[in-house]
Amino acid sequence: MDKISVIVPIYNAEKYLDRCVVSIVRQSYLNLEIILVDDGSSDKSQEICERWVRQDKRVKVIRQTNGGVSRARNQGLAHATGDYVVWVDSDDYLLEDMIAILYATLKNTGSDMSVCDYEAGRIDNYVDKHGSEIIPEIITSETAMMRSYTDAHMALQYIAPWGKLYKRSLFDDITYPDGKIFEDIYVTHQILFKCASITVVHQKLLYYYLHDNSIMHREFHVGKLDYLEALKNRLAFFEKEGLKGLADVAYDEYMHSLVWEYSRTRDLLHDKDAMNMVKDRFRHSYKRGRGSHRYPQETAFFLAVFNYNPELIVLYWMVKTKFSRLLGGVKR
Repeated sequence: MDKISVIVPIYNAEKYLDRCVVSIVRQSYLNLEIILVDDGSSDKSQEICERWVRQDKRVKVIRQTNGGVSRARNQGLAHATGDYVVWVDSDDYLLEDMIAILYATLKNTGSDMSVCDYEAGRIDNYVDKHGSEIIPEIITSETAMMRSYTDAHMALQYIAPWGKLYKRSLFDDITYPDGKIFEDIYVTHQILFKCASITVVHQKLLYYYLHDNSIMHREFHVGKLDYLEALKNRLAFFEKEGLKGLADVAYDEYMHSLVWEYSRTRDLLHDKDAMNMVKDRFRHSYKRGRGSHRYPQETAFFLAVFNYNPELIVLYWMVKTKFSRLLGGVKR
């Protein structure tokens, strides 16, 4: 039975950490190496980690001064001795057979990675109701990457580190970028690209816990614009590897995100430096005469106007909004 390294990056997670670790130690697959990486927590997370070391010999703790989730992931990988890797966020939890199912399907299909579905919400005792009769699906890496552009649910399913069983060798020449918030967007497509095949288990075997203090739900700030660089890097990667279909989709996503973030940096942050950064990124990547296929409202004319002067698009939105409200108030 192959050893599987389960790595949990932790920062001030005392409220959720026990539930997370319980779901790991109770996995039906037993040959686990459970690595808890404490990223300089100031709450009781360290005490909880130490308690688990005493309770289960498979658990070990790595401590580091606070350096962010990327550094915690890289530390976990550096200490992992398993043949396979599973990531778990400290506020999420696994269904009892998640690792066993992902391992069995990966071995049966000869894939390099297996991926499961997930449920998102705020409950503590989710149970998947699909049962075990669902037939796994084998897909290519290109299909997996394309699915990440389908909708928000699939974006997390295929791009987030969790909910997957990886061959350890997939990380041999890959590390997470230090100091970045959306570290997964920088890295996951590179890992997927290395897979000859990927097995998808259409069962919700992980619970993605939503809470107000998560990165996704924290108040918008300039640091969150990290992902724009990640989107640009991903686009460049697809172009370099000759993945035209993915490059086209990635281009639309990148340009749309720049338009959206210009609006947010303007109206929420009132940050001229950030606005200029977004505007410069857009102008650097803008392709004359090209409209978005993913976002039909962003026609070639729309993008050309934004490239010329983003404030004209802001004015257009303001007029359109006022006109819509005016029409909405007219009785018919």
